[in-house]
Amino acid sequence: MASGIYEVAEKAGVSISTVSRVLNGKDRVHPETRRRIRGVIEELDYQQSASARALATSKHETIGFVIPRVNDPFFSEIVRGVEAAASASGYGLLIASQPRSESRGYIQIFKRRFIDALIIAGIDVTEREVMDIAGRNIKVVLIQHELGENIPSFSADNYGGAVALAQHLLDHGRKRFAYIGGTNYTRDSSIRLQALRDTLGKAGLDIPENYIVHGDYLRGSGRIAMHKLLKLHPLPDAVLAANDQMAVDALQAVQEKNLRVPEDIALTGFDDIPLAGYLSPALTTVRQPTFEMGFQAARKVLEMITEAQCSQDTPDTQMVLPTELVIRQSCGCP
Repeated sequence: MASGIYEVAEKAGVSISTVSRVLNGKDRVHPETRRRIRGVIEELDYQQSASARALATSKHETIGFVIPRVNDPFFSEIVRGVEAAASASGYGLLIASQPRSESRGYIQIFKRRFIDALIIAGIDVTEREVMDIAGRNIKVVLIQHELGENIPSFSADNYGGAVALAQHLLDHGRKRFAYIGGTNYTRDSSIRLQALRDTLGKAGLDIPENYIVHGDYLRGSGRIAMHKLLKLHPLPDAVLAANDQMAVDALQAVQEKNLRVPEDIALTGFDDIPLAGYLSPALTTVRQPTFEMGFQAARKVLEMITEAQCSQDTPDTQMVLPTELVIRQSCGCP
């Protein structure tokens, strides 16, 4: 990028700072000088790489992508979907991992980098933050987080998935339910808990507050949460974990107490990560359309970039993708 600026400045007979002001849309450049610099950029476009094309068109052919954790199998599938759509359109992808509990470091960095769009997955950004990014001519799409009709978002049907899971356990005759929730940084966990409450309520049951414990979606936290539930009397006969990673921990905690899944406690997760099918017993869970969420979000943001260049309005999108109940042995099915 730097060599392109030097060459443009030299051929146009101006300073690098003047070229920079033109590229950044600053007003402090004489109209004739601005036209000359733009003409040089167009002329050199045939000799330069994608960086030079970005100089001429303000198009960088790069999408930024922020996720909470790169080593989470749930988010790695979303990454695959985003990458598939981006690469098919000739766009590069810059991925940054930013834990939900930390400051907006990477989001701030991307605001100052040469990207055309930013996809934010599973991070509780505010509408003000998104509008600030959009004000810099960066298109923004959210995954697993919603901020209203003005900001496109793609998420899974958390409510419907949790209803299907709870009803399946009720059909097995389970009556004492417990819930291992995730963090409060996104609404996923609270939506799934509300679905559980609503489904139990229709069956004339409820879930006591002390049967609701929380982890942080990461391995290790589910084990601690499950040990809290194992101290209750009477024991729950069904435990729903807000994701598969915590459900794996919960299974280990139950087995450490010489209890059996599903005979003593039915156990379910949410996500359907690859490990879920290899446990003993294999984990009943809800499959989220992770690849599809990433793919559709990237397609949407690419559409926004194209339509912005054509000076057309892009219709807002609030897409909720269906989930699927995956029945294995940990719920009591053969």
